[in-house]
Amino acid sequence: MASHTSVAPVVHRFTRDEYYRMAEAGLFRDERMELLDGEIITMSPQLTPHASTVNVLMFELITRLGAVALIRGQAPIVLNNWSEPEPDIAVCHPNPDRYLQAHPRADQVFLVIEVADTSLTYDRTRKARAYAASGIPEYWLVNLPDRRIEVLTDPDPAALHYRQQHVAFSGDVLPLPSGNTIAVDDILP
Repeated sequence: MASHTSVAPVVHRFTRDEYYRMAEAGLFRDERMELLDGEIITMSPQLTPHASTVNVLMFELITRLGAVALIRGQAPIVLNNWSEPEPDIAVCHPNPDRYLQAHPRADQVFLVIEVADTSLTYDRTRKARAYAASGIPEYWLVNLPDRRIEVLTDPDPAALHYRQQHVAFSGDVLPLPSGNTIAVDDILP
């Protein structure tokens, strides 16, 4: 007689390769998705203040950083085999082929910026943990509802958090990877 054993349900975590195969098969048509910790996350539509802030930031960063860094807008970065988020902005090391062959890895990213309105809790918790775990050196959360920028630095990958946090408000100036600066008032709408 066959014996039946009970096995508890297990959540299947998707790898980047599985995620790509699903996208190639057309599973995510016309949807904004990202892979984070093996989970496929449906991103909310961008409201006007969010889109406008991302555009302003892209312009300001390209103007200030020039050839010092490559600025990527809403494009994937590779954190590990389980995570390939699409941050609003990634400030990356220059790359001769401009990342034509592969998305930037975490060790090629100076700074990640998320602009948050409806996604504030998600960006402050899950995204911050994922970025810290991968060693992204600096993470800015542009908090639209509270009109401030939360700056997280000094990642502790083992503890999944950033050791240093401070908040920048109107009138404050933030340093950029190149030694240049950007005023909070040049970012917030």
